[in-house]
Amino acid sequence: MCRQLKIVSLILLFLGSASAQAFNNQREAFIVGLGIGYHGTDLDFSHTGNPTETASAAGLATSVRIGFGLSNQFTLYYLSENNWYNRGGDTWSLGLNGIGASYYFSPRARSAYLHYGYGYSYSSQSRDSGTDSSKFGNAYILGAGYEFMPHVSLEASYLRANLKDAIDSPYPARTTSWRLMLNYLFY
Repeated sequence: MCRQLKIVSLILLFLGSASAQAFNNQREAFIVGLGIGYHGTDLDFSHTGNPTETASAAGLATSVRIGFGLSNQFTLYYLSENNWYNRGGDTWSLGLNGIGASYYFSPRARSAYLHYGYGYSYSSQSRDSGTDSSKFGNAYILGAGYEFMPHVSLEASYLRANLKDAIDSPYPARTTSWRLMLNYLFY
């Protein structure tokens, strides 16, 4: 509950600051991006002793980006990409926190763009499950999108995560995700 309250507070803060002229309708300034969509994820459990043990999961995908536009075509930001899914009756989260960049082919809206991010990956169960452990590793994301009107874009991306020390645990050693997101970029 505390996590949801923090997220809602952050969203309200950004929405309030947009009306206070904190954003100037140019990507060449402070930017904040929020996204929601769908993911399909393949989970690799070959570390459990069975080399062919895999599973698939699907669910809600979210994205948060906070950074700065170095120009109207190039942005650099902190990113948090998350996949949420149910497995074994528990809610799991899997994602990437790190540094990202986007290159827009046009300085104005109605522009295609490429997106890349690299950082640390994580996988964890919800706090309600009674377990407090998480596994970490590294991950990257590659994507392409189209800003079809100012601030709003549709993006497809590929997220690859590797988790360390997943041996003898319910966590996947590697994951591969395809994501389709609707993003809103405050600028």
